[in-house]
Amino acid sequence: MVKRISLLLIIFALVILSACSGSKDSDTSSNDTSGGEEKEKVVIGTSVASLGFLFFVEGQKASEAAAAELGVETIFYDAEENQAKQNQDIEDMIVKKVDAIVVAPVTTEGVIPAIKQANEKGIPVFTVDRYVDSDEVDIVAHLGTDNIDMGKNAGELFLKGLEEKYPNEEVYKVAELIGTAGSSTAMERGEGIHSVLADNPKIEFLINLNADFQSTTAMSVTEDILTSTKELHGIIAHNDMMIEGAFRAADDADRAKDLVLVGMDGQKSTVEQIISGDIYGTYLQQPAMLADALRAAVKHLDGEEMDKIIAVPTEEINPENASEMVEKAW
Repeated sequence: MVKRISLLLIIFALVILSACSGSKDSDTSSNDTSGGEEKEKVVIGTSVASLGFLFFVEGQKASEAAAAELGVETIFYDAEENQAKQNQDIEDMIVKKVDAIVVAPVTTEGVIPAIKQANEKGIPVFTVDRYVDSDEVDIVAHLGTDNIDMGKNAGELFLKGLEEKYPNEEVYKVAELIGTAGSSTAMERGEGIHSVLADNPKIEFLINLNADFQSTTAMSVTEDILTSTKELHGIIAHNDMMIEGAFRAADDADRAKDLVLVGMDGQKSTVEQIISGDIYGTYLQQPAMLADALRAAVKHLDGEEMDKIIAVPTEEINPENASEMVEKAW
């Protein structure tokens, strides 16, 4: 009788344990249905040539705003115009296993080894503003302006300004301030400028000097130009930071009123100087292309196809439309 009671108690205990186990399994199943594991946030790494350029400072703001809007995380790196540092930064992104990389290269060729490493790890790469033209690496898409075309248009605007200011001059003696050596932006803008001006019999390039896209460097270089030549009709620069530096040097030398000054990029401070008559003109490109690259990266990760080249339009800013265009400037 005691053995029978003990057996019944064991059976009863097993039934209770089975019921409890079933209830736990049911709860787990219910939790999985309600949400499961939380999806990891997409992480996109971005490297720009230098945050010493206002263009990339504004681009960072736009990129971070787009990341917040899309619900992704962005890690931002400043290469400080140092190709070795940029390559190390990209290697750091690879170690951190970012989902995609957006890069505005310091130089066209110097960044190739780092992009190769990203390709080997299967991390998609997007270039912005400055492209990489190489069969050695795979770039999903490039977002940027047609810098050759912008240089050409700026050259035509420069010529127009010279003709307006000096209608009776037989030859215009001019100088060119060049951007970072080896960058696609500098090479292409220069190519565009010279496609318009190099063979023009009215244009004489007195000097073409590198000012690294920097305002302070341009100011120093322009001081040297003004010291070495007493006759100069105009200066054309590969970006607005340099043309503003050129203006400051010319103004200090009391020669700014004699010069036609044209830049490229569309900085608000430059447009304000066009309105005041200090600078003749510029061409606007939007730094928000960095945010567009981030959006393109997210679309690619979601499986969307896209063009290899995503063109960003430019607009002329001159003395006639500067007051209206200042609102578009950055």
